[in-house]
Amino acid sequence: MGRFFSKFKKSTETKYIELPSPSTDISYAELIYKTNRGFLAKKLGQYLNQDSLDWDTLFYMSLSTTTYQSIDGLNQPEMILYLAEQMLAWDKKQKDIVKEIKNLNIHMNFQNAMLKAYEIHQKDLFSSPSSKQENEVTKADNVEWRIYRDVIFAASQGKFLLISEEELVQYKTGIVICEGFIKESSDIPKNRNLAKERLEQRELSKAKMMSWLLVLSEAITNTIKHAEEGKMTLFENEETNEIRFVIEDKGPGFPLEQLPKKVLLAGYSTKKSMGQGFTLMMKMAKQIFLYTSSSGSTIILTFDTWEDKEGQLSAIN
Repeated sequence: MGRFFSKFKKSTETKYIELPSPSTDISYAELIYKTNRGFLAKKLGQYLNQDSLDWDTLFYMSLSTTTYQSIDGLNQPEMILYLAEQMLAWDKKQKDIVKEIKNLNIHMNFQNAMLKAYEIHQKDLFSSPSSKQENEVTKADNVEWRIYRDVIFAASQGKFLLISEEELVQYKTGIVICEGFIKESSDIPKNRNLAKERLEQRELSKAKMMSWLLVLSEAITNTIKHAEEGKMTLFENEETNEIRFVIEDKGPGFPLEQLPKKVLLAGYSTKKSMGQGFTLMMKMAKQIFLYTSSSGSTIILTFDTWEDKEGQLSAIN
């Protein structure tokens, strides 16, 4: 199976596919299952950068197909449906889905697509605790959140701070330098170049500006890998001589228990392709603020511009 996925190639041909017709002789429970499988397969196709026609084909295939007894002899769309089917089967058996995905002998691109699909759509497609358990978890989370916030703030010597949704407003003040939306891989250089153009107008030192842009690229890359979409906004606060990078996303958020390792351990990652994002942020930014929830996260990176301007004044004198 590993050999099959390593040879996966995206077709560049224009496709006109006759979509299969779903069966009319189907129970309500089976219809729900096939719909969920199709939606999940469609998302896997999207995260694998297939074109939108392929996504729709996967969804309709799920409605017209029963199940796959064996992986042998499956074509590419059937393979993706098989992976979606496996994820739903693991959930039914109450298995650790993340662990099961990582144990699969498949190409890293497929693993990351499955992990992203699980992260983003966990509440929609997979088992969730009862209302009573959710209330208990919410109460515990309030205390747990404060503990994690204080511990990480102290361990990072005041450089990293978890903030609440209400506190977000105070960090979105000042002059808006530029804004950009994050959806696809092509948005990484697009937003980076936009930010570079605006920062160059502020006569900052080239070395420091390039390091800021590197951090920005990492933050945008993480948004694409972990969320459906996001937004980049750069603010300048002349009163505090700060520039803030605000990166918002509509992802599943950061689990509290993973944050200390993500923030404080260089190179730590829960995915094979991740691990340097927070390390670079901690090294380059003046301070980092993070708001995270199950419906999205906002990372705020602050940079001090005073040293640059002061140095330029000294050189002129």
